[in-house]
Amino acid sequence: MKISWSLATALFAATTIVAASELPIPFDTQSSVELFANTNKPIPGSSPVNICDVDSKQVLDIKYLKIDPNPPKRGEELYIEGEGYLSDTITQGAFVEVEVKYGFIRLVKETLDLCEQLEKAEKPCPLEKGVINFAKSVELPNEIPAGKYNVVARAYKEDYTEIACLTAQVEFSRS
Repeated sequence: MKISWSLATALFAATTIVAASELPIPFDTQSSVELFANTNKPIPGSSPVNICDVDSKQVLDIKYLKIDPNPPKRGEELYIEGEGYLSDTITQGAFVEVEVKYGFIRLVKETLDLCEQLEKAEKPCPLEKGVINFAKSVELPNEIPAGKYNVVARAYKEDYTEIACLTAQVEFSRS
């Protein structure tokens, strides 16, 4: 489902870049990303995105995240803006584990090169330690099927230090 994947990539890439532990277990095809960990925390601002794994040390401290419209609407432009603080530099070798579910059906489970995703958002690696701001508009396709989508994305440095863990639940109406 390419259309749903475009939505998930747009939401995730924006939130990871926005702002932008222990050694986690690497992603593999036999395990599943836990959709909603018990330790989620809302991000200040206006978005359906939460920080997950809040009990773990994360490189990215997201100060705020705003999306407009909230909730996102298919066939419309989605504006994403945010700010955060990186406590360490993000370099080549960083990666993102993404899982997207439509209800209980897994649509996507993929590991992406974080620097390639940052490049698409005009934030090339290395991404230096310090304050990071982000603003981007993304056109959402009208063909996104109505329903509830759950997205989990965990970003890691090349040494498996957790950069950020983000979850989102977005519902597209039938109208």
